[in-house]
Amino acid sequence: MEDVSALAPEAGPEAVVTEEPKGEEQGQVETPPAEGQPEEKSESAKRRERERAYRARLQTEAAEAKAEAKQAEARRQAILDAAKQEAPPKEADFPDPIEYAAAKAIWGAEQRLTEREAKNAGEAVKAAEGRAEEISKKERAILEQSWAVARDEAKSRYADFETVALTGWEPSPVMTDLILTSDVGPDVAYHLGQNRALAAQIAAMNPVEAARAIGRIEASLSQPKPRTETKAPDPISPVRGSAGAARDPSKMSVTEYAAWRAAGGKID
Repeated sequence: MEDVSALAPEAGPEAVVTEEPKGEEQGQVETPPAEGQPEEKSESAKRRERERAYRARLQTEAAEAKAEAKQAEARRQAILDAAKQEAPPKEADFPDPIEYAAAKAIWGAEQRLTEREAKNAGEAVKAAEGRAEEISKKERAILEQSWAVARDEAKSRYADFETVALTGWEPSPVMTDLILTSDVGPDVAYHLGQNRALAAQIAAMNPVEAARAIGRIEASLSQPKPRTETKAPDPISPVRGSAGAARDPSKMSVTEYAAWRAAGGKID
């Protein structure tokens, strides 16, 4: 895998993903999390959020540097175009040789000034482009570092991750970028490694179609993990006896006994 496979260390032993026991085998059934109860974010998810925020800031800075370079280049070109419009003075236009010499000297000074301004604008272009390139390199380094951490985490889930996800198939540059920037990039790579015909189809797509295809894979892999809920029946509520059923009429007061008799020998 371009860029991605280059980050991979030695291949791991062949194995399969460990599966959780099925709910039916434990007398349980899986149900989705209740609405309004967001799952607590893992440390890896928090780390990805921090990295995403930092990369977004770097992307903004890179865009600003590129815009600055574009403006400087436009300024440089405008200076050069204006200089072309300034033709040197012609001796035939000046009957006085002294006036001609003065006009020629002024034109020469203006040309030198224009050249200096154009040079300064060109240097500004190079400086801005250099900043944009350095920022892009920094963002790429963060992506690769994040991938290395995510890859190691994936190896704990897929013992054959190296052989399945990183060898035997060739992603396009667009796919590589999409996988590197995905929150579930290693899982996407593993899925594509298991479905290499699909990987080849996506590699042949244009950037928009490839992004949509990878997005569908991300969505299928990012479904929230359902909670487990017991299938055991609800506990039987104990039958509560009447408070007066166990009372002895001989221990009643006169008022209680009268009420008991009026009720036909029953206490409500």
